[in-house]
Amino acid sequence: IVKDVLLMARPSDPHLATVPADEPLRQVQVLLKPQLEKTNILLAVRDSVSVPIKIDSQQIQQVLINLIQNAADSIGHDGEITLRARLDNKRLADRVSEVVILEVADTGKGIPPDVEKRLFDPFFTTKDTGTGLGLSIAARIVEKHGGALQYQTQPNRGTTFGVVLPRA
Repeated sequence: IVKDVLLMARPSDPHLATVPADEPLRQVQVLLKPQLEKTNILLAVRDSVSVPIKIDSQQIQQVLINLIQNAADSIGHDGEITLRARLDNKRLADRVSEVVILEVADTGKGIPPDVEKRLFDPFFTTKDTGTGLGLSIAARIVEKHGGALQYQTQPNRGTTFGVVLPRA
């Protein structure tokens, strides 16, 4: 917990390298797919672009792993988590530019409105064993990359988180 608090307070500066946008998605898929199959959750990479992005691969993998674990918790068992990298135009750093969005979409319960209000609050959790630091740390890491963390949710239909990053 102390390590997580320190990471949230002072996330390390990213060591940037140019990689294809779908690479971190494929890496976390290989890492987490066997674990998720035990609860009959399919983890698939679909329709992804391979354009270059400048990221710290370990840090972005940490963000994606957190989002995938949250998605799996929302599903419980018998569902699907879809990973995708797509191009879009978004406002980052006060100007509209071409971005890559790394998406984690699930078929879970969605996020209730009362939880949605506090989603990124440090130490807020709905889990018995959670610290409430995962999403706030993820958001800080993405901000250090010059990006933003976004989401869309529908009760009983699922949630899609997007890691918005500048295109290299």
